[in-house]
Amino acid sequence: MRTERGLDRLVTFLDAVVAIAITLLVLPLVEVLAEDRGEDLGAVLSGNLEQFGAFALSFVVIARLWLAHHRIVESVGAYDVLFMWVNLFWAVTIVLLPFSTQVIAEFGADRLSVGLYIATILASSAAMTVLVLLLRRRAPLRRHGVSAADIDVASSAVVTGLLALALVLGVVFRSVNFYAMFLLFLSGPAERLVHHVRARG
Repeated sequence: MRTERGLDRLVTFLDAVVAIAITLLVLPLVEVLAEDRGEDLGAVLSGNLEQFGAFALSFVVIARLWLAHHRIVESVGAYDVLFMWVNLFWAVTIVLLPFSTQVIAEFGADRLSVGLYIATILASSAAMTVLVLLLRRRAPLRRHGVSAADIDVASSAVVTGLLALALVLGVVFRSVNFYAMFLLFLSGPAERLVHHVRARG
């Protein structure tokens, strides 16, 4: 296992990646205002609704991914090589989100743009599911006082499963596209169902 200072540096680095990714989201909006079109502000804003919509969506997505990752890290007391590399993969997915956001702003609900965007979020969620599994199965990774029973794998696994389903539906059915993301509203009932089945088992 690595040192506590090393863990702090890893978490700080990941937080910085998230902060930079969120900052990068706004750059295309700044470029929109920098273009000299001779239009008034209302026309510029209304003519770039896709850009602003994509920014708002991705800001919420990155914020929720960070919050979920933050909850995971709260249970971590140490790390190993595999844990570090999974976190770095998670960081890659966060870095890719500003690019995926710009793709959907430019190409809209094209199948490839829908697939790229949802797949990026799916990869991020899958990485966090792996982190949760590592925490549950590797006691040395857990913070003192945190047991395997305290690590909830079901929540992360359910979200990852719903995102995988959203990816399939969004790409296969053109009329569904990004609306497939609304499947995430089913995560609460699905988690309760999983816990109920496990309790009965």
